[in-house]
Amino acid sequence: MSTFGSFTTVRLGIYSAQKGLDVTGNNITNINTNGYTRQRLNQVSLIPSVTDRYASSYNTRIGQGAVIAGVTQLRDPGLDISYRKAQSDVGAANTKLEGLNDLASILDEVGKGSLEQDDGVILSQLNDLRDLISQAITNGVGTYDSLIRTSASALATYFNSYADALSGKMEDYTQELDQQVTRVNDILTQIRDLNESIRNADLRGDPGLELRDNRNLLLDELSGYMKIDVKYSMEDVGAGTMVEKLTITLANDPPHNHTLVDGTYATKLQADHDDNFRISLDALKNADGEKQDAADPDSVKLLDNDLYGSLQSLRELLTEEGEFSTDADVAADPNAAVKRGIPYYQKALDSLAYEFATAMNKLNDTGLPGAGNLFSTGSNTDDAAGITAANISVSKSWAEGSVSIQASNDPQAASGDTSNLAKFLALFDEDQTFDPTHIEGDAVGAAYHGTFEDMLLKIQSTLAEDQASTDAVLNNYIVTADDISVNREGVSGVDLNDEATSLMTYQKAYTAACRLMNVLEEALDSLINGTV
Repeated sequence: MSTFGSFTTVRLGIYSAQKGLDVTGNNITNINTNGYTRQRLNQVSLIPSVTDRYASSYNTRIGQGAVIAGVTQLRDPGLDISYRKAQSDVGAANTKLEGLNDLASILDEVGKGSLEQDDGVILSQLNDLRDLISQAITNGVGTYDSLIRTSASALATYFNSYADALSGKMEDYTQELDQQVTRVNDILTQIRDLNESIRNADLRGDPGLELRDNRNLLLDELSGYMKIDVKYSMEDVGAGTMVEKLTITLANDPPHNHTLVDGTYATKLQADHDDNFRISLDALKNADGEKQDAADPDSVKLLDNDLYGSLQSLRELLTEEGEFSTDADVAADPNAAVKRGIPYYQKALDSLAYEFATAMNKLNDTGLPGAGNLFSTGSNTDDAAGITAANISVSKSWAEGSVSIQASNDPQAASGDTSNLAKFLALFDEDQTFDPTHIEGDAVGAAYHGTFEDMLLKIQSTLAEDQASTDAVLNNYIVTADDISVNREGVSGVDLNDEATSLMTYQKAYTAACRLMNVLEEALDSLINGTV
């Protein structure tokens, strides 16, 4: 290497050390920046390209200094995959638990059982009605018919109010589903636009590291809403120029190849409220609204289990009916009969209201004067067909007094006979058949046998079991996600100790290169001015 060639080596060394200090400073200043990935300066040794024609064959060839190959990010793709899968698990379990907790805030008041200090509202009212019937047996019907009717009306009102509360939760979670779909669409659009920006940066020779950080943050957020597969490939854009291409697909089992983002094309989601909240994917389009493939259908409906994550849990909260599921539901999802969302608890409450009203009406149908339906589907009718928790009411005739609770069903019975009232009283202790097909004609679930109180406790205990199991699963998912996050942060996060070491390393390299420059200057000065 010539003397002047040594100046080039020193210059490259100073430049490399300066850039190293710049990268280290950038890392330190971004230590608290959300989503920032630690950057690293890549250097390679510049080797001699040719041999000087006048050089002696005994000369030793020496490298010509350090060349900056670029600045890269420190990321572990495997940890990214594991973290995003864990985020999907956490998102699914967390959303489900939030929904169950909201349901518990309503249904915990419905029935608590005899072991609780205070009975739930509906159970307490059932016991009040039972006590009044017992007193009527002891003291004669008399004025007790009015008291029993008032108590029955209060019971119907409680059924109505809790049915309304559950319907309110359906509306709340319908809005939340729409909001999440909107947010997912925003994320997909932003990722598509970032792909375009990164593509342009690649064409300019700019690594676009900050753009990639923003994209990684969006990918992490997206993985909470659904389980995704993220793949990176190189795309030839012509003239031998290769740029990075990112593709996102739904990770479902079995895979159905639903693509969310393909380079500069992205889909959008739609939630169809009239089709069991079915989620559809639009055709892939670019920022100008042009389809990637003109032959693609405008939208494709996802199957029941294509989604996973927060979106799927929301959809299940809004659709799953447990044992009230139909054959069509089970055909679409083999596990439908064991999944329970808001509709399940609505129909379970409907089943209780229906069987209670039906049993009471049947006992009051004696054929004697004043006989008739005690409960109906509204206060302005005596029709009892299709009673639910939302519409159960004291019948119009009972409210007006033309129908009364029947103390006896024997027209020849002596005055004061209360044998039929005894049957009313016995209803509260007898096992009833709560058949799902009475609520949903082609339901696949088995009937439950128990008292009215047992049915109340079944509703509550089922919810409590769902809460407990989901809470345990969520805690495990959170621990797993936290462990992966710590490991990922150990690779991608900025550590002050490491950066301090880099500062000292680059600072000393910079100082040494400058000293070498001085030495070369002195050597040349001696060579030029000191030679006679």
